[in-house]
Amino acid sequence: MKRTWGIFLLGGLFFAHAAHAAGTAAAYVWQRQPGPEVSAAMAQFAPQLQEICVLAAEISWTTRGSTTVRVPLDFTALAKLGCPVGLAVRIGSSARAPSSEDAEWSHIAAVVTDVVASARAQGLKPAELQVDFDCAESKLAGYRNWLQNLRKSVAGTKVVFTALPAWLKREEFIPLAHAADGFVLQVHSLEKPARADQIPVLCDPVRARAWIHEAEKAGVDFRVALPTHGYVLGFDPAGDYLGLGAEGPAPDWPLGTQVRTVRSDPVAMGTLMRKILAAPTPHLRGIIWFRLPVRGDRLAWNAVTFAAVLRGGIPHTHLTVAVAWVEPGVAEVSLINDGQTTELLPAFIQLRGVTSEKMQAGDGLGGFRLEMRGSEVQAISRATGVVTDAMIAPGRRKKIAWLRFAHDLPLEALVVPSP
Repeated sequence: MKRTWGIFLLGGLFFAHAAHAAGTAAAYVWQRQPGPEVSAAMAQFAPQLQEICVLAAEISWTTRGSTTVRVPLDFTALAKLGCPVGLAVRIGSSARAPSSEDAEWSHIAAVVTDVVASARAQGLKPAELQVDFDCAESKLAGYRNWLQNLRKSVAGTKVVFTALPAWLKREEFIPLAHAADGFVLQVHSLEKPARADQIPVLCDPVRARAWIHEAEKAGVDFRVALPTHGYVLGFDPAGDYLGLGAEGPAPDWPLGTQVRTVRSDPVAMGTLMRKILAAPTPHLRGIIWFRLPVRGDRLAWNAVTFAAVLRGGIPHTHLTVAVAWVEPGVAEVSLINDGQTTELLPAFIQLRGVTSEKMQAGDGLGGFRLEMRGSEVQAISRATGVVTDAMIAPGRRKKIAWLRFAHDLPLEALVVPSP
């Protein structure tokens, strides 16, 4: 079994003790309709991960009871990945307290048990069963009893659950933690913003470390879930919150909607991971990333970013602008991302050496425009409100303007940092 933690460097030192105590690096696969892109991502990262935990079923509640959607997983293919595979079952929030005597909850337990049985029948021995239930804090005691019975039903497979930081201070939490084989502490969430100018962060590293310290008091093995994903938020013209969208089709916002994007900060998360490794706690068994980046994702990290973080590094950013003379007198201006993180397109590119008398023609491209100031073309600016294709991924180049002159001349373009 490979241990990726053992190769991580921090301050020039190997953290062998951190590797032993912090445990494993894992990642979720949360797509409800897995396709070739998901399979390719799992194959790419399986050698670098101690576990891939795939969404196997999602259960939601209606006025008539629960509704189950089974994810069409190829268990035989998952068994050949070369790294352990866990199964996750997502259960939405419910007004009904978890109880093995409740017919609906008994049905849910039967669905979860069948997920494990189906995997085993097709040659996959699940590394764990992870239950992700939005349990109300007042119902944790019932959740404990239900988990205890579920654990008996899937004997031979570890059962863990997803825990929220708010649960840690409840007296029912420690008995709940001891009813399972461990838990995953989710330190990322998106609090509802009141206004368009009050955008929250997905994960606060300071609060995350405090919650890890609190979780240690349970005396049970746990992992920490850190984010790689993001959301788009919609606000009406007055700035009031409308709703959010995640990976997948873009929301059908009303005309005039202000759109804001919240993304996981890979530099902050890479730094947090290294701090966790540098100060391991007795029961912390590693980090599980939500979620594995897949080609075509709009809001998750790029695969280059994820690979850099898995190696234990802090991804570096490097966005530059280049001027290329593609034919005599014709210059193309392009943005180049030579870093390891997806970057927001800059709002302002400064041009030097251009006057309107020298320029015969020119225009901005891809949401950018040339900006005249007196007799000089002083900048290339990104149009306000343009949200389509507003990011540039690692290794990508984007043309943002062209200019025509009678002949080549000294021309310089610089990215102006945001204030």
